[in-house]
Amino acid sequence: MNLNLRLVLHILGIISILIGGTMLVGLAVALIYRETGTAEIFAVLMAALVAAGSLLRRCTRSARPIIKIREGVLVVALCWIFAAALGTLPYLISGAHTSFIDAFFEAMACLTTTGSTLLENVTELPHALLFWRQFNTWLGGMGILILAISIMPMLGYGAANLASAETSGQSVDKIRARMTDTAKSVYLLYFVFTAAEVLLLLAGGAGLFDAFILAFGCMGNGGFANYDVTAMLGGSLYIEMIIVVFCVLASFSFVSFQHLIKRRVRDFFKEVEIRLYLILLGVFIGLIFAVLLLTGTYDSPAEAIRYGIFQSVSFITTAGYAGVDFDVWPQITHWMLLIVMVIGGCSGSTSGGIKVVRAAVALSLVKRNIYKKLHPNAVVAVKIGDKTVPADRVSSIATFIILYIVIVMFSCVLLSLENLDAETTLGTVIAMLSNTGLVLGGGVGYQESFQVFAPASRLFMTVLMLVGRLEIFTILLLFIPAFWRPYR
Repeated sequence: MNLNLRLVLHILGIISILIGGTMLVGLAVALIYRETGTAEIFAVLMAALVAAGSLLRRCTRSARPIIKIREGVLVVALCWIFAAALGTLPYLISGAHTSFIDAFFEAMACLTTTGSTLLENVTELPHALLFWRQFNTWLGGMGILILAISIMPMLGYGAANLASAETSGQSVDKIRARMTDTAKSVYLLYFVFTAAEVLLLLAGGAGLFDAFILAFGCMGNGGFANYDVTAMLGGSLYIEMIIVVFCVLASFSFVSFQHLIKRRVRDFFKEVEIRLYLILLGVFIGLIFAVLLLTGTYDSPAEAIRYGIFQSVSFITTAGYAGVDFDVWPQITHWMLLIVMVIGGCSGSTSGGIKVVRAAVALSLVKRNIYKKLHPNAVVAVKIGDKTVPADRVSSIATFIILYIVIVMFSCVLLSLENLDAETTLGTVIAMLSNTGLVLGGGVGYQESFQVFAPASRLFMTVLMLVGRLEIFTILLLFIPAFWRPYR
């Protein structure tokens, strides 16, 4: 098979050191809040993981620094799985979870920014564990940028093919060069947005701890489904709107923000995906507000627009904050929210879903094919805005969407063994694949955990989170025999 296993282990050693480094955050918070037992847990884990990672790196330092397609894809998948496995340790040792599957579900939900939880009452967690949990969500949000901007260009042509499905109208070489040149700016922007949100939340009366918790969740677009966000917000409209603004900002392409940094505001709004996403936000928020108003779901138009905006943005950006009881909303809003959960945010953002650009290409392809039925001899290109999408990219996106549908159908069949209603089953699958974490359906409703599912189903849902975060192809390639041939 000729796999560069030493290199794979060398990189996993780096992951162990990085996860060990995150324990320092938990240790610092534990010391501040004088949570002695939790501080000891984080201190021991930090020392153990850093030492183990350093030893693994030392033992594999002679690895050939050549990353082929196989090693690249394998490393990407293993890094997420390994990081989640290490992330189970604080939950298991502290007793927050007694089952490895439950702890693995929790850790993966953090790193993939899905935000689902098996904890019945999150507020009972020690401050340090809660802060570390949210910090991992924040890291997970930036992790997708690391994959797209730092790792992918290192993997060569094969990795560029994986990245190309997220972008249309640009050459692969241009994408790679652009991402490499702007990586530092993107990381800095992520930090700046987080810091800005913390300051704005503090100005609105939020405590320092809550400000960081909310900022980490917003920027990673990974709010937790059963966290008591309503109580945490304290009924503050100001804080709700800050969350809305930063969830939307995090769902834009971070690469596109370079236009704003360079004061090219017009170029930013010329980005086709940005314009389409803003239209998507406006249309669906308007429709949901209209339904809530016309059906009398709330007593006043002010409440309908307030809660409609907050919860709609939570679903559309795949942030997954449960700020209001959406189970009492009319059924038509549930199906609209399912649609936007599937679409998700922009490519190169911290949002999940299939991404706006893919949905736009799919609609353009349908439009083109309908036109050709009427005009069989016409030569019509698939376009996004005024840009023609290359045929190979259209094929890749169409394949992705077909795979997405097949996975949804297959997953619904498996989870239907839980004997929940159809809406809950479909809602759970889409919540996992889109990395939203909120389920539309009576089985796992407002502020409820996923304890209703059996351990085997929880493990399968963990796989769905990873598949959704890694855009299907990365995981799928691992199960194709031809992928493991020596020349790959």
